[in-house]
Amino acid sequence: MNGNNNNTMWQYYIILGAGVILFAAALLSFKNTLFFLKNAEKATATVTSLRVFESDGEVFSPLFTFRTRNNIEYTFELPEGTNPSAWSVGDTETVIYDPANPSYVTLYTYFRIFALPLLLISIALPLLVIGGGYFIAAQFLK
Repeated sequence: MNGNNNNTMWQYYIILGAGVILFAAALLSFKNTLFFLKNAEKATATVTSLRVFESDGEVFSPLFTFRTRNNIEYTFELPEGTNPSAWSVGDTETVIYDPANPSYVTLYTYFRIFALPLLLISIALPLLVIGGGYFIAAQFLK
């Protein structure tokens, strides 16, 4: 039975390693997000138009326009669309942007700002529990 145990043990090393790597990536992503939030500026963006795409029917993607503190106007499009449209022309939303690179902009909502760290940590934690749990349980099941 111990020989069979050694044959499957490498799988738990891979699971644990993947969990550690994803956890480190989540921490790095979280650090970068906090740095962005610390240096970013807020602005009010207005939906100036809706772009229509064909994808199993019509999908509407809003184009937002906002002005920086320097009074320079920028336009950006959300990378996703909806049907029916979640936005109407003239709707406003708070955005957050990098003053050094105003083309790096996102809507100022919790999920849009923290999506990547949340995704990475939600994958990393189960892998850490499964991979690490095996090695902890192995100590008690000898």
